[in-house]
Amino acid sequence: MNGSCILFFISAILACRAETENAQLKFLLEEMATLKKAVSTMEDVLKSQRDVIGDLRIQNQRQEIRIQYLETASKNRDEFIPGIKERIERRNLHSKRLIGVPPYEGIVAFYAQMTSVETSPGAHHTLIFDRIRTNVGLGYNNSTGVFTAPREGIYVFTWVIRMVTAEHSTELLINDDIFGATFLRAKNGDDGSVSGAVVAHVTRGDVVFVRTHSSYAGDGNIHSNVHGQPSFSGWLLH
Repeated sequence: MNGSCILFFISAILACRAETENAQLKFLLEEMATLKKAVSTMEDVLKSQRDVIGDLRIQNQRQEIRIQYLETASKNRDEFIPGIKERIERRNLHSKRLIGVPPYEGIVAFYAQMTSVETSPGAHHTLIFDRIRTNVGLGYNNSTGVFTAPREGIYVFTWVIRMVTAEHSTELLINDDIFGATFLRAKNGDDGSVSGAVVAHVTRGDVVFVRTHSSYAGDGNIHSNVHGQPSFSGWLLH
């Protein structure tokens, strides 16, 4: 083997080794890139987990605060329940008084007020006493101004009318019968009130109401304000 062949053989060996080393270097670089990518991914996962842990800690703190609030509220509720029960019992008693259930069984009574001015009502006009203060037995209707007797008996009825610079006659009717009437003339700035009362036997289902005179229109307003309000009331006497 001459020198040229040896040189070629050595060159071939060196070229082959260089190619192998280049391939190994390329493989190592690819592995490093893959590892870097994996490390980056793991760092992202770790950061996400840290965020989750932080959120869980915040939620846990909020839950602890909520638990403390509920414990305090429960303690306060236990302390105030006796007072609440007492107020409920008083309210129930008040409701029973209004609707006529025991201990007011058998009692019939109502009282209502007119809260606004009745402007020039004219003749044959039913007066509406809109604010109910008492309605044991639920006989009075503040939309119509009519009391319907829930039971038969002897009743007492009263009504009060107030006027300022006006004059009117009013009547109390049981069904179609006029059982009572009043008249008041309050002129030249005068402010006055007039009242009427009736005692009568009333049958269950009879209606009782107050109206202006059937034919005399009168003039001016029926007055109402904080200083004096017209009213209509009645109760079962026996």
